[in-house]
Amino acid sequence: MKKLFKHKVLFLGFSIILTVNSVAAADKLIPKAKPKPDEEIVSQVKQKKHIYPKKKPAEKIEKISNEVIEITDNNKDSVAIYPQKKPIVFKKSIDKTVSKSLILSKNDFKIAKEVFKAIDKKKWQTAIKLSKKSKDKSLFKLVYWIYLKKPTNSASFYDYLTFINNNPYYPRINRLRYLAEHKINLNKTSPSVIKKWFGDLGPLSDFGKIKLGEIYLLDGNIEKGSQLIKEGWIKARLSKADLKYLRKKYKKIITVSDNIARADWHAWEGKHWDVQRMLRYLPKDETALYRARQLLMSRSYGVDNAIAKIPISLKNDIGLKYDRLKWRRRRGRLEGSLEILFKTPNDKNKLVRPDKWWKERSILTRSLIYKKKYALAYKVSSNHFLDEGPEYAEAEWLSGWIALTFLNDPNMALQHFKNFYDNVGYPISLSRGSYWIARTYKKINNKQKSDEWFKESSKYLNTYYGQLAFNEINKEKPFTLQEEPEISKDYQKTFNKNLLVKSVRLLNELDKTKYSKDILKHLAQLNVDEGSEILAGKLAIEIGRYDYAIQIAKKASYEKRFFNKINYPIIETPGIVNKKRMPKPELVLSVIRQESEFDSKANSSAGAQGMMQLMTYTAKLVAKQAKLPYSKSKLKSDPSYNIKLGSYYLSSLLEIYEGSYPFALAAYNAGPKRVKYWKKINGDPQKGKISYVDWIELIKFKETRNYVQRVLENINVYRYMLSGKPIIIYDFFEDKPHY
Repeated sequence: MKKLFKHKVLFLGFSIILTVNSVAAADKLIPKAKPKPDEEIVSQVKQKKHIYPKKKPAEKIEKISNEVIEITDNNKDSVAIYPQKKPIVFKKSIDKTVSKSLILSKNDFKIAKEVFKAIDKKKWQTAIKLSKKSKDKSLFKLVYWIYLKKPTNSASFYDYLTFINNNPYYPRINRLRYLAEHKINLNKTSPSVIKKWFGDLGPLSDFGKIKLGEIYLLDGNIEKGSQLIKEGWIKARLSKADLKYLRKKYKKIITVSDNIARADWHAWEGKHWDVQRMLRYLPKDETALYRARQLLMSRSYGVDNAIAKIPISLKNDIGLKYDRLKWRRRRGRLEGSLEILFKTPNDKNKLVRPDKWWKERSILTRSLIYKKKYALAYKVSSNHFLDEGPEYAEAEWLSGWIALTFLNDPNMALQHFKNFYDNVGYPISLSRGSYWIARTYKKINNKQKSDEWFKESSKYLNTYYGQLAFNEINKEKPFTLQEEPEISKDYQKTFNKNLLVKSVRLLNELDKTKYSKDILKHLAQLNVDEGSEILAGKLAIEIGRYDYAIQIAKKASYEKRFFNKINYPIIETPGIVNKKRMPKPELVLSVIRQESEFDSKANSSAGAQGMMQLMTYTAKLVAKQAKLPYSKSKLKSDPSYNIKLGSYYLSSLLEIYEGSYPFALAAYNAGPKRVKYWKKINGDPQKGKISYVDWIELIKFKETRNYVQRVLENINVYRYMLSGKPIIIYDFFEDKPHY
């Protein structure tokens, strides 16, 4: 009874804390980074031991964020890690207190230290000036490149032009080109230079379109110049001053229709400040429309009054309907949201942005599922009017899942799942699609087809659904993951001679590895067929940046190249804390990998800190119960301390949920109170009310659904990595002792 009472008290304590956190952070739950579609793919079935050639990609322009930049013509850590038995453990080869450089001379290294001290103080001109004193000119190039990457700096267009021409091999060149376009000044740069600059590549930014348009105007090509200026005007992110300046300068080109188009574009993008700045340039009727949309999207007061002022001719504007639906949905007005949704046109083109509409449909669909209105949920999800893209794939999967699980219509579900499968390419999605196709065939007793599709899914053995599929057809059989390809010694030498590799190691000596991320990712893509990804990943591990190594390996896995040694770092985890046995290493490592990618200094927007992304008030309570001294600073400065607290908390959750990994992980991410609620309304797998597969898919938050699946799939991969030999797949739906 005492033990049970202790567990209840612990549950209550954690519930209160995580509930407060959940309310405060809303959807920004404990672990922070936004999950991306097909966020994580790992290894697949063992294959031939060689490098698999990468398909030659089509020319792609680097996608760059749209910072607001003034553009008038006046230019207006890592620590020592101790290995367990057998597993490969990577250590930082050079201590961060390095006094003698292996890269630079004694004097140049002294200069480098002073340079980065100046950078820390944001004294960039001092840093650049000092770097020029180094005899090794690579220091200046590195520092200047870091400076030019900043969205705000005092560099001129010619500064960018010169650096790019002299250093075309440097990383993020398209990023520099994008920023350079915002520095173009026709009063200081000849049109011929600018025209040559754009060349065949063309503008990378909407502001660049405006500048190129000016060149065409000067050449007498009024039609082409005007077209580019109009296109740039509609989509460019502009400050208030820039907006006024450009509108005045191009008043003979930019029409009222262009102003309306600009307001509409930014309204659909949810950029309410950009919409507000445009109001003064719109006709009276459109001013009323976009003022209402601006208030709706910014959740400001006066919405009803603003809508009442919209003229009848614009009351049915599709963008207004979208913003009103979203406004109602955010306030929990399900019926009111559906009222608007069912009055929208059944025409993709009339919806303007069907991708935006899908996000709302998706949220409403899940709300209807929670209310057990399955037929209506299917209607909302399946009438999406999409025909391509990630939104289409997700809409088809969700519709198929509803049809199979809640409407008991496998024939209808099958077509949806096949549509999903045919429109995805990442292993994590391919395994998901083929698994559910197999489940559907199993439902209609077609064992041959079911086994075929389970086998297809099980090709991707380090994905959640791939492992579930493997267990369906290979129960109690060992599995093996792909081995790391061999890399020729000649290419290793070539790689290590690269000046950028030298820069990475120098940054490590200076304890400034945060500047090495873009360099490492660039190095990874130099020669994929020869093994550049593996070498770049190992270099990241060498400097203690396990997070960068994982990011490199994840990207490779999207194209079915799997490098487990760099993708799954292994560090020591505690066995016992305060006489209490901690969770198994594979579980703790899996959580760390998903929470922070082994970045000891990770800090989420919600305030979660360190390796296991602990909120400070959660850490304080856990420290007290674990009888450890609480230190906020050590959450990020001492990985061992952070992992002890995180492991203790995870152990307590496993006790509460009687060894259920899915429940414990969902609680770690979203809070015990939410797990209690989800068990109540969706059923309890531990009582046989629902399968764990469906229970996880029913988790309300996409982030938490993704989190649970990613951690679960990591567990078996880590078990394999720790054992170093083929193992039986862990059924993570079977309740287990927590240690």
